Amino acid sequence: MVLVAQLSDTHFNMSARNSERTERVMAFLADLPQRPDAILVTGDIADEGDIEEYQQARAALIADLPVVILPGNHDDRANMRAVLFGQEAGYGPINQSLRLDGVTLALLDSSIPGKPEGLLDDETYAFLTDLLAATPDDDVVLVAMHHPPLPVQSTVVDPIRLTNPERLAQIVAGDDRIAAVLTGHVHSGLMTQFAGKPLIVAPSVSSTIGCEWETAAPGHVPIDFAPDPSLVFHSITDGRLLSAFRPIAMGGWLGEPRE
Repeated sequence: MVLVAQLSDTHFNMSARNSERTERVMAFLADLPQRPDAILVTGDIADEGDIEEYQQARAALIADLPVVILPGNHDDRANMRAVLFGQEAGYGPINQSLRLDGVTLALLDSSIPGKPEGLLDDETYAFLTDLLAATPDDDVVLVAMHHPPLPVQSTVVDPIRLTNPERLAQIVAGDDRIAAVLTGHVHSGLMTQFAGKPLIVAPSVSSTIGCEWETAAPGHVPIDFAPDPSLVFHSITDGRLLSAFRPIAMGGWLGEPRE
């Protein structure tokens, strides 16, 4: 079994709150009887994209196992590169891959510098095409990015989703190795179908945003800061993907309900 823990939308903003929530999630993962093989963070690491926010993120996202991080629409590619990757600042897409035991993670940068909506540019599509060509035929592939590639009944996110999903849909539908597409951005855990494969959206560590049936009036953002942070576990066993949503109580583990 390969186990990947996906968290998203940490929105480090120099407050103690979001840092403490992320640290609680990371501590939970560190204490698991069976720990993940990797931790995937699908974007909006920072709230404003400032250097100091990435320094805060770097201090919180610590683990002795691979932690792979994608940009979101709130992120700044140059500052993320400099602080989280130790690279020279630059604004090209941050595309990456991680190969585990029979599982390949294709990590695509769907951010557009200075804009909230998403786009996979030609460089990113070329990266994905080359990665798939080099991936073993019997691997399970998970494609991860920040922006969902189709509407998800969110008045907040749907206007700023991925703007050019057609080519991605052809790739996903045409490759049997691709088991699912993983995203963040929505601040709500959900599952649907994209190009005949599961589209799995991770909830946010920082807050929850309701879907369109929770919107009281045009422009209303049904954002809720009360719920505990949540994540998704992706388990791949014998080529089969199972995804489990898990809230992480800020008060820690409670074995029996309080009366």
